[in-house]
Amino acid sequence: MDFIKAIVSKLVACILSLLSVFTSAGGAIRWMGTGAMAEAAYGIIGTFQGGPKTEGLLVLHKGEIIYERYARGWDKDTPHPMFSVTKSVVSALVGIAIGGGYIEGVDQKVIDFFPDAVIAPGQESKLDMTVGHLLTMTSGLPGDSDEWDGLPLWWEAEDTGLAAFEIPQYTEPGLRFNYNSGCGVHTLACLVSRAVGMNLFEYAKQKLFGPLGMTSVTWEAAPDGNNYGGFGISMTPRDMARFGHLYLNHSVWEDSVSADTRQLIPAEYIAATSPPSERHPEFGYLFWTFNKYKNFPGTYEANGAFGQYIDIFPDRDLVIVRTGDLGWLFETVATLGVKLLGLTSLFPSGVPLEEIMGNLGKAGVLG
Repeated sequence: MDFIKAIVSKLVACILSLLSVFTSAGGAIRWMGTGAMAEAAYGIIGTFQGGPKTEGLLVLHKGEIIYERYARGWDKDTPHPMFSVTKSVVSALVGIAIGGGYIEGVDQKVIDFFPDAVIAPGQESKLDMTVGHLLTMTSGLPGDSDEWDGLPLWWEAEDTGLAAFEIPQYTEPGLRFNYNSGCGVHTLACLVSRAVGMNLFEYAKQKLFGPLGMTSVTWEAAPDGNNYGGFGISMTPRDMARFGHLYLNHSVWEDSVSADTRQLIPAEYIAATSPPSERHPEFGYLFWTFNKYKNFPGTYEANGAFGQYIDIFPDRDLVIVRTGDLGWLFETVATLGVKLLGLTSLFPSGVPLEEIMGNLGKAGVLG
């Protein structure tokens, strides 16, 4: 009974704190309401899971680290699993391949790179599937929430890049958004590999990780040797920040030795990455564009399961990196608060960076 009372009291505290956001003077969203919500949510998690599990937090402002902290045995030199942040890296590699002339553009047909694919009768719409459809998850292929019983296991295919042509489409390309960590985005990764004529990880080391000094990155591969497109990358928070800063800097890279600069990813591709696609108001080219930071327009995010974030704030010249495990309950509470109630999370309008850092601590972001 005491356990149930504790849960109920935490839930009530969370609800009251949400209400406090809207009972402040003039209805303005204030830090204290948002902070109380975060603290209450963390308190609920503590009952179930022993507390929140942030393992690293790094803030990059104007290219300089202004805040960095690690917990639970993690440090700046230990790579962390990125989960779906991998998708955003694949997006970058698509852009690099376009810039290198290996891919004509986002409107090029996927079948151009898979001439050995066999199209089953009734699946001819796969011939219309484009690179852009895979980037925006509108390929028509089954997604993570769809029924997969009886379908081929794409990761067991002799050539995993061809698996998308063996799995039935649910709709024609371009009709609906369907989040996919499997064959759709993996096909895109294999497409880049085929386009450039080399292993994707090796290409990434040459064209992306190497120039940026991202030396910690590892990337898991399927049994056929193709690197997974929807997950599989691990890297340190500092390398996450390097990746985020590349996008913040519109993909202009400066050589630390020669001071020469060049565009790693075409500027027009970068500009098209964060605006939402036609079929989803919060998703661009394998980056989330949801406006959970309402007072910071243009913010977008590489997002991995359990709370791996690379948040890019163009108007503040700011990148925030977080690794760890939010736990399912905190993610649910935070998502509801952000999407349904319009909370500004930890970053209210007009707060200087110094106070933002203090607020991060107040909210218990580091557990």
